[in-house]
Amino acid sequence: MKKRILFYSLTLIVLSGCNSHNTTAEGSAGNDTLFNAFKERFMDAYWQANPSSAIYIGYRKYYDTLKIPDSAAFAGDVKFAKDYTDTLHTFNYDGLSDNNKIDYKILENQFASTAWYVDTFKQQQWDPSGYNLGGECYEIISRNFAPLNERLKILSKHLQHADAYYSAALNQIKQPTKEHTDLAIKQNEGALGVFDAGLTDSIKASSLTQAEKDTLQARVALTVSSIKNYVAGLTKILTDKSQPFRDFRIGKELFTQKFKYDLVTDITATDLFNKAEAAKNYYHAESYKLADQLWVKYCGTTAKPTDSLLLIKTVIDKIALHHATPQHLLDTAKKQVHDLEHFIVAKDLFNYDTTSALEVRIMPAFAAGVTLASASGTPVYSKKETTFYNVADLTHQPAAQSESSLREYNDYTLQILSIHEAMPGHCLQSVYSSNKSPDIIQAVFGNGATVEGWAVYCEKMMLDNGWANNSPEMWLMFYKWSLRECCNVIVDYGIQCLNYSKDDVVKLLKNEAFQEDAQIEEKYHRATVSQVQLCSYFSGATDILALREAYKAEQGSTYTLKHFHEKFLSYGAAPVKFIRSLMLKK
Repeated sequence: MKKRILFYSLTLIVLSGCNSHNTTAEGSAGNDTLFNAFKERFMDAYWQANPSSAIYIGYRKYYDTLKIPDSAAFAGDVKFAKDYTDTLHTFNYDGLSDNNKIDYKILENQFASTAWYVDTFKQQQWDPSGYNLGGECYEIISRNFAPLNERLKILSKHLQHADAYYSAALNQIKQPTKEHTDLAIKQNEGALGVFDAGLTDSIKASSLTQAEKDTLQARVALTVSSIKNYVAGLTKILTDKSQPFRDFRIGKELFTQKFKYDLVTDITATDLFNKAEAAKNYYHAESYKLADQLWVKYCGTTAKPTDSLLLIKTVIDKIALHHATPQHLLDTAKKQVHDLEHFIVAKDLFNYDTTSALEVRIMPAFAAGVTLASASGTPVYSKKETTFYNVADLTHQPAAQSESSLREYNDYTLQILSIHEAMPGHCLQSVYSSNKSPDIIQAVFGNGATVEGWAVYCEKMMLDNGWANNSPEMWLMFYKWSLRECCNVIVDYGIQCLNYSKDDVVKLLKNEAFQEDAQIEEKYHRATVSQVQLCSYFSGATDILALREAYKAEQGSTYTLKHFHEKFLSYGAAPVKFIRSLMLKK
């Protein structure tokens, strides 16, 4: 789900009972009671206002509703955010419990962020990839939250205004970036696969009445036609030489503001950039020690280069030749996840139930085109549904391109990728957020730096606890991976704030992060269609590790790693700075 969550009009929202609150000692407990009631009302109103987002989160009440992204809707988004900000500020913050103070701050940031995204950032005008019905319809079809007949009826209602949705989307587009337009075309073409023969077969196999089947088929046909019209409209924009594209670079001022809203960390964007540069130098030093140790094993009697970075790259290139084939990539990832699940139980790192529904699958086409792998989390309101580890299908790529991708995700780095995306990274965190987090606000409004930071934190944590038996190859590839994460910051900030060219990025990633050509192309593309998100990995992991060390010092002899993990994950994906305020007594 995108960071920018759109709000709807206030027509159906009732803010009763939230006008004023007792700030006396007698009213302190009542303040929490009122705030909890406010949260419950707000969440229902929020999903009513954001029915598409409700589908991803598993809140089924509004699945059959489709929000039309027209100008009135965006104006309503801002009014909703500002009205709820006013309501939030009627509560006595100091009189709230610690947990509710975190929720207060999360909501305050969420409301301010929403208004900023619409009024200042205006992504709805220049990013056509924000409009795509494929993902939410796929969730309705594929998630087993209800019998097939019921899901098909919901889908039918959800699609009845698909033409209005795509018409409004096209009307919103004003001087888009070329990069986001290309992505929108590719992903919407991928969305057509959601409505292909598989869905037709499901409709035929259902026990809907013939009238219901005919209506659904007609609406599916309308949706397919609307998607094709949208793609045609975007293609026309691409070929219209008279209209200049917007630069995908947002500039330092907008980047700094987005960094503040998205990451919610005390560090500034500039300071994080400087930390990333220092980390890069550290990882180079550690990599050199390991590459020098492995030189004879992989390079025999060949003379060592005098250039330390060239020596590192030479050894990495040799190790990278050991990788899965495109045909066996999915099965390899499946085995890794199975082994990782049993490892964390054997090492007593988490209270993890290995029967949890985690499936490794081919990445759906509507989500493809950005990364090799991703995670689709357990919906917060659907605790027992499946969590997915999505792996790209490389079998249809040109041989040179797939070979480059597989050298990047070789026998060692693919393990790190599976740790990051699946276990105990994103997929495990999703299970905890859905099943163990006691607070819905913290579970729903996941902070990007916490989410990505946790996955990055897990990479070294697993190696520290014996994954791969301290193999020097694994540690060397870990440092290569860590170089990628700190270089994410350098690339993101460099492109958006320092006007780095593609050539600057290629030289950095090839010569100093030792990345393959396919990965470099993927990263540059990703940096052109996103901003700040690439900073979240390094930022979040840095904050989590600092918290763990402070927590360990405070707990003394009673500290256990497992207890830290369970405690940290119990707060969902709240910003680390807010979790820190609850986990540390001082």
